[in-house]
Amino acid sequence: MKPKYRRYSQLAIGITILSAAIILGYFSIEEKNNQNQKYDIYLVIDVSGSMATCLDGDWVSGCNSIGVTNDSPITFAKKAAIEFVDIFQLDQSSNHRIGLAIFHGTPSDPVYPISKIIVDLDNDSKKLKEGIDNLQPLGATAMGDGISIAIESLSQNTRQDVKKIIVLLSDGASNVGSDPLIAAEIAKENDVTIFSVGYGDSTDVQTLKYVASITGGEYYNAPTGIDLARIFNKIADGLISPVAHYGSRALILIAVPILLFMPTLEKMAVTMIQKAEETFIDKKRPSTKNCSKCTYSNRVNSKFCAKCGNKI
Repeated sequence: MKPKYRRYSQLAIGITILSAAIILGYFSIEEKNNQNQKYDIYLVIDVSGSMATCLDGDWVSGCNSIGVTNDSPITFAKKAAIEFVDIFQLDQSSNHRIGLAIFHGTPSDPVYPISKIIVDLDNDSKKLKEGIDNLQPLGATAMGDGISIAIESLSQNTRQDVKKIIVLLSDGASNVGSDPLIAAEIAKENDVTIFSVGYGDSTDVQTLKYVASITGGEYYNAPTGIDLARIFNKIADGLISPVAHYGSRALILIAVPILLFMPTLEKMAVTMIQKAEETFIDKKRPSTKNCSKCTYSNRVNSKFCAKCGNKI
């Protein structure tokens, strides 16, 4: 290709990428401008007995006494939930409201589920943090009931142009109360999106994944308390941060250097290819050794010079 036409093709490629980036940037910013998006969010937290620490016995053979220590799952869950609230910076002028719901079962009758709204949807972060801090683990795991009670509150207290979200945290499998899969279907019907978080090694991953996927949400795995805090932060950031247009901005950053430096980049690429070819040819070329008498180049395995007969 002639240099003139090569340059035209380079400009065409750069302009095409730049145009695509600008178009994508416009629509992604338009779609993902979350500064004015309103959210009603329920933190639905598992406070079953396994969120505590077994002080007498063990969870496999039987636990005679439980309590809350600095290393208990509920301790890390509280910290993660409070950090989640802090990210939204709730106040009287906030576009967002957050509520707190729990689920567990009674110790006296483990087949009897309990789900409860601890803090109604509100923009009072102080009240919400106090509710989180006072959580105490006890009993079984009534996951379906926890989802259901949050859906009911979100549906009854809905606002216009608000996205309804549930952030569901559980460290085990639902073993009392209503089916969480049915609750997820009801959430979908009510336009409620569920982000589910499995905490620890005993999580019912398949159920939590289904609950999230059917509502258009996501499932997150948190093996440790540190992971839990990171994931809660990730969910919060994903809801309120305008990040969708970053990819198109990256395209713009790529397109500009292509437009400006395409000839230089092309020369560098051609030079590198030529050097690689020369190296390859040199390696394929047979080795020789020169005659000490007439300096004729002989094959490396020759014993006598092919020109003067001198012994090499």
